[in-house]
Amino acid sequence: MSLFRRDVDDFMLYCELTKQYSANTVRNYRNTLERFMEYLDKMKIEQTNMIDLDVVNGYRQFLYQKTTLRKEKMNLKSQSYQIVVLRSFLKFMIKNGAVVLNPDRLELPKTRMRRIEYLTEVEVQKLIAGILKDSTKSVDVIKKRNVALILTMFGSGLRLSEVLELTKQETDHPDGQLLIEGKGGKMRTTFLAPVAIEAIEDYLKEREQDQNPYLFISFSKNTPKNTRKFSHLTPRMVQMMLQKYATRFGIYKHITPHTLRHSFATKILFEGGDLRSVQTLLGHSNLATTQIYTHITDWQIKDLHKRVFGKKQAKPK
Repeated sequence: MSLFRRDVDDFMLYCELTKQYSANTVRNYRNTLERFMEYLDKMKIEQTNMIDLDVVNGYRQFLYQKTTLRKEKMNLKSQSYQIVVLRSFLKFMIKNGAVVLNPDRLELPKTRMRRIEYLTEVEVQKLIAGILKDSTKSVDVIKKRNVALILTMFGSGLRLSEVLELTKQETDHPDGQLLIEGKGGKMRTTFLAPVAIEAIEDYLKEREQDQNPYLFISFSKNTPKNTRKFSHLTPRMVQMMLQKYATRFGIYKHITPHTLRHSFATKILFEGGDLRSVQTLLGHSNLATTQIYTHITDWQIKDLHKRVFGKKQAKPK
């Protein structure tokens, strides 16, 4: 085992046990460092202290030229993620007394501010109405679950992983308050909208017989209601459900579960909220992450300017 691999293993334990990162984050970190490790093996580099700026720049050039299985170039966001993980690893090494490359010397590639896709409230209502009127063989409990899930995400801004971990007991709060453990074990408070609470209550009436503690679960449509089998709802299932209904009901946008989180943030800003409030509700550690919604505040500034200066004013004599 190379010394670099041993250092990576120590770092992964630190991420998992000390930082309490989610299993998904730990897996992504390890896959990223495994990719870097493959490059180091080709360069005959076995120790972390042998990694200098030239090595990292060579790796960045390698990533830039690398193509995916679809013969596409790795996008800048993915390239940046590789460097973010490497910087975190180097910071860990310095914290533990190692003499290694200063992570501050690793600059991230400059990326353009991306425009986010979101649903308007009218589009969300169109989606909900379509699901409830669905004439296919979907049973009532599945329709009501889908409606409750969409309204929960749209009205709370939760990540899909956070939604799928919700229990029935957690949503049984009189004012819809939710205490959420987000990324890195950080706790935050958010709220369910009244319409989401109503949808959840309606959905849970269909589940009075089962003892599964989780709120959103998968159902088998091939068994009677009183003996229906259930299992954990997966992110892929939610993704497929949203795409199916969006296409069926004429919403021609690229909709993912994260689109509903974007829609929540956008609605808050349209109603006069500020980026700091959105940052708190979404659980972003850094305000810079919330800056993707700047186009909304730009719209508000434009509207404010128009209201203040849009009227014709008498010229001074």
